[in-house]
Amino acid sequence: MNKKFCMLLVIALGLALLFTGCASGNAPGAADPADASSDAAPDRDTSQVIVAVTADFSAGFDPVTGYGLRYDPILQSRLVKTWNGVITEDLATDYSVDDGGKTWRFQLRDDAFFSNGDQVKASDAAFTFNAAKGAGGNLDLTNMVSAEAEDDLTVKFTLEKPDYTFIYQVSKLGIVPEALYDENYMENPVGSGPYKMVQWDKGQQAIWEYNDLYYGGEPSIKRIILVFMDEDAAFAAAQKGDVDMIETNQSLATQTIDGYYLKNVETINNFGIIFCTVPDEGKTTEDGKKIGNNVTCDKAIRQAISLGIDREAMNAEVFNGYGHPSDSMCDLMPWFNEETALNDSNSGLDVACNILDEAGWVDNDGDGVREKDGVKAEFDLYYTSSNGNRQMVAMNVAEQAKALGISVVPKGAANSDIQELFHSEAYVFGRGDHTPVEFYLMSSTNSIGAGWSNSGYYSNPTVDEYFDKAMASDNLDDVYKYYKLAQWDGATGASHIGDAPDAWFVRPDNCFFIREGLDIGTQSLHPHGASLQVFNNILEWKWN
Repeated sequence: MNKKFCMLLVIALGLALLFTGCASGNAPGAADPADASSDAAPDRDTSQVIVAVTADFSAGFDPVTGYGLRYDPILQSRLVKTWNGVITEDLATDYSVDDGGKTWRFQLRDDAFFSNGDQVKASDAAFTFNAAKGAGGNLDLTNMVSAEAEDDLTVKFTLEKPDYTFIYQVSKLGIVPEALYDENYMENPVGSGPYKMVQWDKGQQAIWEYNDLYYGGEPSIKRIILVFMDEDAAFAAAQKGDVDMIETNQSLATQTIDGYYLKNVETINNFGIIFCTVPDEGKTTEDGKKIGNNVTCDKAIRQAISLGIDREAMNAEVFNGYGHPSDSMCDLMPWFNEETALNDSNSGLDVACNILDEAGWVDNDGDGVREKDGVKAEFDLYYTSSNGNRQMVAMNVAEQAKALGISVVPKGAANSDIQELFHSEAYVFGRGDHTPVEFYLMSSTNSIGAGWSNSGYYSNPTVDEYFDKAMASDNLDDVYKYYKLAQWDGATGASHIGDAPDAWFVRPDNCFFIREGLDIGTQSLHPHGASLQVFNNILEWKWN
């Protein structure tokens, strides 16, 4: 193993030890999985687990079109992986960067095989990335000019512009076999991950079995049965003892199930508000969407909401205490700027009210709502109507904002309707991943109008300059340094204490009921929308 990966793995191990104490926990009084015994069910097959999940994989198991972008695909391997934001090796044992950051080479291991027996080659990696770029999926590969195999075990990527954060894009994509890839791959995936799919009953279940050609070690769990259920059905199935593990919500997590313990895993799934940061000047997008909001365009309003909301209260009231206050969508990552962490001196009701007072927002008519230049401090706050947590966040913000003299009106809508309004209206959103690219997409001028990324038209030339310097850096330490400065450099930045283009409040835990005796090991922080990240350490799982 080369020195570069050795150093990264040492960092990852340190973070793993750090998060062992904070990334997950059990309900008070619940059984410790390390101490529990499976003797109570001597007939149980301890080589398998039955897990109820809310995802049903209706789009299939194709990394090219988006499967596994936010979690370990399990069926496929990646060139590199991340653990709490730190890069670790997988198919690649070494990589180098040349041409000022525009040429990347990855050296593949020689003992990796797809589950059908074919060796994983550089041509498969090149094919996968070129196909993903052509598919126009959720992975942004616009800066990648090409991927090509220089020999059987060396794949070269050519970028249009230098970008040292490209390593994080590489960590997102599971590698597929070029020879077997066709329109049916999504239903019949073949990969080099620790498991292979042996059965998929659409809308009901998927069965994965250990891939005995896997290079990364043999798991104790040889068979995973994924049962697709909504949260209520999964809870009922656990009550009957039909499954070994379920994903649940923070409301059901307050209950108990005989024979099961609760494990709540810390996440970087931030819940908060995306603001429109520009005034309404009558502008629209090419497809007719309105741009601008004359209230949230004022930084004082955004800062007041961002700094004045009691996060602990929101966590208790919305998520039943199963969560953590959020400072930033970069929380706990190596690129998080600790200077932006909220404290008694830079946040709270008094701080927020002073900001509004100094900016000229005053309640002149005594109706409880501030005004400035004839404009009331009020705005609509949209939330996805099918998402109960987002609704409760919106309601909680509206209630707390009254003390600030700001009127917030929650409005539920379908995501498709919110997309018609999100260049002009504030909305509740979730975001967070093991990559600094996530912060870039939400804060860069280059991302304005790019789907859900920077829908609020935020632009700060200084922040953009730091992003450019990060991408042109030749090492990750400098990447992290410039990303921290983009959050706050002492004078400006895209953070709570800076321009506050968004306001992140709580990182709710992912909660699981697990049968006593099943130990799912040390979990990494789960990213947004990726409770399947629970399988990222499947080689550690075992029955005691």
